[in-house]
Amino acid sequence: TVEQSRANESVFMFSRWDRVTRTLEALEQCGDPPAATPEVSITAGAGVTEGGDATFTVTAVPAPSAPLTVDVTVVQAGDFGVSPGSRTVTVPASGTATFTVATANDSTDEADGSVTVTVGVGSGYTVSASAAAATVAVQDDDLAPPPPAATPEVSVTAGADIDEGANAAFTLTADPAPSAPLTVDVTVAQSGDFGVAAGARQVTIPTTGSVAVTVATANDSTDEADGSVTVTLDVGTGYTVSQTAAAATVAVADDDDPAPPPPSADPVISIIAGSGITEGGDATFTVTADPAPAAPLTVDVTIAQTGDYGAVTGSRTVTVPTSGTVTLIVATTNDTADETDGSVTVTIGAGSGYTVSATADTASVAVADDDNPPSPPSSKPSISVGDATAGEGDGAVEFTVRLSAASSAAVTVYYAANPGTAMPYADYLPDWGRITFAAGDTSKTVQVSLIDDRTPGEADETFVLKLILSDTTHATLADDQAQGTITDND
Repeated sequence: TVEQSRANESVFMFSRWDRVTRTLEALEQCGDPPAATPEVSITAGAGVTEGGDATFTVTAVPAPSAPLTVDVTVVQAGDFGVSPGSRTVTVPASGTATFTVATANDSTDEADGSVTVTVGVGSGYTVSASAAAATVAVQDDDLAPPPPAATPEVSVTAGADIDEGANAAFTLTADPAPSAPLTVDVTVAQSGDFGVAAGARQVTIPTTGSVAVTVATANDSTDEADGSVTVTLDVGTGYTVSQTAAAATVAVADDDDPAPPPPSADPVISIIAGSGITEGGDATFTVTADPAPAAPLTVDVTIAQTGDYGAVTGSRTVTVPTSGTVTLIVATTNDTADETDGSVTVTIGAGSGYTVSATADTASVAVADDDNPPSPPSSKPSISVGDATAGEGDGAVEFTVRLSAASSAAVTVYYAANPGTAMPYADYLPDWGRITFAAGDTSKTVQVSLIDDRTPGEADETFVLKLILSDTTHATLADDQAQGTITDND
């Protein structure tokens, strides 16, 4: 203390105690140092089951010299009846406070959740940077509701085949088995006439999941074709119908003797056609008598053709032998005309000693044309040159060369004057060269110079102007030469 330091100073008379005394006096004048501001943190207790209290501990370091009010915020994840929002916690001078957040126990199955408490900024304390919030896990304790019962799928299977008069057996199955007897709608049908009570009916499947169904048939004395009984599941309430076993069929065999055969009747004549042919081939047909005749049978037929293939058309007869079958051949010719494909048709006519089939009384063999169609006209413009005449004293013969239509590109054609009765250098100068039709041009002229020979009494003479087209990309030659006539003027 200051007093002790002064006493030491007077006893020991050391100058150092004077410095200690002054230091202690200065400290007394300053008073006690200010207390440090507490840092508040929060920790969580153990996890709880819904209905329990979530526990948290709030700690102030250093402990406050007086009770300290701390602001906190409560939130929940899930729905556990927590009262969320702001509240305060008072930390006593001991430095630690425990508080709880109540949860509610409901009967709803839900995901587990949590309760979180966060320390808020307040007066007289700071918030821990690493422990500003804490979370208590909350576990749901409710069982999930059982899933709804599956809707039974109903199928039907057939028993063994039967003879008429026996019962057709079927089995209806519900999967899964129903929890209570299940009424199923079905439709019963028959093929043939076996006394079946056809139509809609209902079948009850017990909780075992399966039930047998019988459909009675009647035993008559009529000979008839075999048939069947079919049970089909219908759409109803409380079940679905199997996609693969919605119907089942039991075959029913007739047990009656067949009726005696009718008296022998006239043979029924039918005709079938052979394969299609190409013009020039033979169209083949097969004529059949059923039953086969006891003696050769003459049958009337009519032959017709579609197109012009040289077939001999009209009426003729065919003799069916006792074997019951004969082949009829109709020849065609091969021409050079391109024409549409056609056919040869043979029709059975009414006659004596037979009847004509109602379904096979006529047959046709397709005939294919084998000639190529004519080449289509060229879409290119064509070049032609016209004849020309001039007197030998006129100086030249002028030819006109024409393009049938304007071309979009230049067209070049070469020409040469060739001798006829007129001779080069005697009657004309042997001219040659080329002319070009520019795009859009359709007419050009060529002049061949003449020589006036002054020979009296000679006949008119001729020569030929020949055109040559080396590139046919943009044009064709329609008329490649013209006659030049020189009339005598002597």
